[in-house]
Amino acid sequence: MAGTLTGRSSFRRLRSLRYRALVVVVLVVILPLGWVWTAGRLELGSLTVQRTALEGAATEAVGAWSSGGDLEGLARRHAVRLRVVAPDGTVTTDLDHSALGRMLQPVTDPFYGPEGPPDLRAFDATLPAVRDRPESAGREGEVRADCQVMDAQRLLLCAAGVRLADGSILHVERGSPRLVRSLYDQRFQLSGITLGVLGFGGLLALWIGYRMVRPIEDLRDQVVARIRDVSTEPVVLERADELGELADAFNELLSAVRTRDEANAAFAADLAHELKNPVAAVKAAVEMLAAERPVEGDRKERLVRVLGDATGRMEVVIQQFLELARAEAGLPDRERERFDLCATARHLTDAVANDPRNAGLAFAFTGSEALVLGVPERVETAIRNLLLNAAHFAGPSGRVSVAVSVGDGLGSVAVEDSGPGVPPEDLPHLFSRYRSTRVGGTGLGLPMAKAIAVAHGGRIDVATAPGGGASFTFRIPSA
Repeated sequence: MAGTLTGRSSFRRLRSLRYRALVVVVLVVILPLGWVWTAGRLELGSLTVQRTALEGAATEAVGAWSSGGDLEGLARRHAVRLRVVAPDGTVTTDLDHSALGRMLQPVTDPFYGPEGPPDLRAFDATLPAVRDRPESAGREGEVRADCQVMDAQRLLLCAAGVRLADGSILHVERGSPRLVRSLYDQRFQLSGITLGVLGFGGLLALWIGYRMVRPIEDLRDQVVARIRDVSTEPVVLERADELGELADAFNELLSAVRTRDEANAAFAADLAHELKNPVAAVKAAVEMLAAERPVEGDRKERLVRVLGDATGRMEVVIQQFLELARAEAGLPDRERERFDLCATARHLTDAVANDPRNAGLAFAFTGSEALVLGVPERVETAIRNLLLNAAHFAGPSGRVSVAVSVGDGLGSVAVEDSGPGVPPEDLPHLFSRYRSTRVGGTGLGLPMAKAIAVAHGGRIDVATAPGGGASFTFRIPSA
């Protein structure tokens, strides 16, 4: 078991950011040298291949010349420069397609520096006449080919010559720029430089790893400590970089958790407080039933009424708490659907206006179709709460106005009353639980309306002026 743990620990260390930074730096330092060694060896090994290919091209060209074949197509296919030189030295044919073999020329040319890559035609002009070159000195029909690295080790030049029956020379030539050939000749000096840079790079990688990993480990230890102690105290990491921003993000998360914990504690306290009186009534009724006196007549009716009121109150409170909890959780178990917010608001307005308790109120409704995406029953609950709240504060002979509109991607229901308005000191607590000033109110209507709006990705806006009524605007995204 201990060996397994040791192996896992070693594996984790190898995957740590410190070692990854070290490996990256080492690879960056030695990669150029490895590329020079590999490419240099490949270039040296390509001499034989180039010479063999050029001999084949020359042999094929002799056959095409004898039979009157397509020398142009042959030169293009082999990407070579093909010339036929008469006995008097006159060039009777010059077909240059050697540039076709340099497909990566636009990519590689910038690496040659200000002088640019070697030019085969320009370099060929500096050489002796074609008839005076070694590859042209063979017997009739004999193909001679040779490859040499020239132009300060920058150009691999392969040429093949054949003496034809009429004394002419058929000459085939191909040049290949050697980008790393000169670097390969300096490989031992590059190795020394690489070793020196590697030592410095290793130290730099360790320093970078320490600067990156140590703060992360510190942050991890602080977070683990808070998990162990069930604490939401902020973490401390004084840095002005991304790691500092990560610590700030952790602190925002801890703050949100702390706020949620406080809200849950207040939620439980509110529930206990609200259930206290009904439970006390039920307890008193149970004590009365346990007494030896018979429960008959008025005493029985009073006991039944007490139990009915208490259980009814507990049922209402528990139901409202469940609805509020689901709304504050974002209504995760309810599917959203398209519906007309205007039709919903009109129906609810008519229902509240026809309630006998609101017989003296004047209701006004304006609006047109407003398609939204949401949970219709929960939206109805929110709007109903706003209407009941407005009807209460408007007074026995007051006025309630409802307006539905669509704008900025939101469907809105504005409920305005002619009541006294909301005092400025009450605005910060307007949507807090159990802050109701209504007689018989539960104090959950406005908090539930706000939670439903937020669960739909919307909000509730409040406009009020002392003595001038209040306006609550419920907004959710339109469909």
